[in-house]
Amino acid sequence: MQGAAESGGNIVRDSLGRPCLDVEAAARRETINPDMLEHVVSVKNNCSRSLKVKVCYYGSEQCKQFDVQRYQRVDTILGVMRGIQFFRYTVSQK
Repeated sequence: MQGAAESGGNIVRDSLGRPCLDVEAAARRETINPDMLEHVVSVKNNCSRSLKVKVCYYGSEQCKQFDVQRYQRVDTILGVMRGIQFFRYTVSQK
């Protein structure tokens, strides 16, 4: 598991003031070539409205954008790198 995401802007909150998104990230070895690691970011929306999410490598323009429907989870592969297990990333939401 990776550390927490860097905030890329406003944090959308529910009616009780809790953040709508739970974000987790991990590096996962590929089956065919175990030297290559997939950087997977999982985003779960705990709110009753859909959110637009943008996940980027920290300080980079390499990003993934997607919608997370209410009470749904989306897993995305941010990138694949040889031997890089730990990575920094930002999450922006609307």
